[in-house]
Amino acid sequence: MRMIAVARAHGLQVMLGCMIETSLGITAAAHLSPLVDWADLDGNVAVTNDPFAGVRLAERHGRLILPMGRA
Repeated sequence: MRMIAVARAHGLQVMLGCMIETSLGITAAAHLSPLVDWADLDGNVAVTNDPFAGVRLAERHGRLILPMGRA
């Protein structure tokens, strides 16, 4: 959150992204997504053995669906 604040103080746009990450990491990052201009948080779709039940990618429109309980 501090990095986002510093970028904003300098008039910069902010992108939040990942490469390969479990749904647990994506769930944590998704909570910051309302604070940024761009979010690329689909790294968990490449993880075939994700041990967590975190965020899912919606079938339509590429939206993230956050879990209702623990990830």
